[in-house]
Amino acid sequence: MLPYCTACEKYHWPLRAACPHCGAEAESGAGWREAKGGGTIASYSVVVRAVNPELKDDAPYVIAFVELDEGVRLFTNIVNAAPEELRCGQRVQCRFEPSMDPELWVPVFAPEKA
Repeated sequence: MLPYCTACEKYHWPLRAACPHCGAEAESGAGWREAKGGGTIASYSVVVRAVNPELKDDAPYVIAFVELDEGVRLFTNIVNAAPEELRCGQRVQCRFEPSMDPELWVPVFAPEKA
């Protein structure tokens, strides 16, 4: 689900009090719409030494900006791929995984199967 402005019919992220595209206030012209979950890697980096000690066993891991098909970018993790297999412009698909807080699930992306 992503914030969606019904006034200009565009998605945006993060959620704001007013649409960043047309300025419509959230109460009058916003809602949430389901996203398709697909996108492309816009940029990425391989973390070889985790900043958070709780993630040290996960390193190396990939963080990325993913450009969703709806036009917004998310900062996220790329999973199920070796870093050397990734490239900017590569198609990825969203799925959800638990975070360090087991009650909170976060979006991560995996390369689409060919």
